[in-house]
Amino acid sequence: MITPVMTLAPEAVRSGSATAAVWEKALIEFVRQASNEGKTVVVSTDVETMTPQEVARGLNLSRSTVSRRIADGTIQSVKIGNRHHVPYPEFRRLWEDSMGKAVDASMEDIEAELFGDD
Repeated sequence: MITPVMTLAPEAVRSGSATAAVWEKALIEFVRQASNEGKTVVVSTDVETMTPQEVARGLNLSRSTVSRRIADGTIQSVKIGNRHHVPYPEFRRLWEDSMGKAVDASMEDIEAELFGDD
């Protein structure tokens, strides 16, 4: 079963946008159609990019470390205006990688405690 999804770009929704009437009408129609079909509508937000400061906080790194890794290509980023932003999937990759390393390090300690050092 395919679940219909409606995605609204932030620039279309921002206050004062000339396209406000268009997205509002589309959203209302989407909700009405789902209601007529007996469906529940769930509204959520999704982060598309993060600033280097947000990435640093999320990975427990300094902002300067994140900036250096962006500069050397270790962290993929996109430029928006004159500022770098990290796509959320890249942040998730980095976070999962760091969590994997933490688990592996902890696993060695746990095994040493349980089975002793060989």
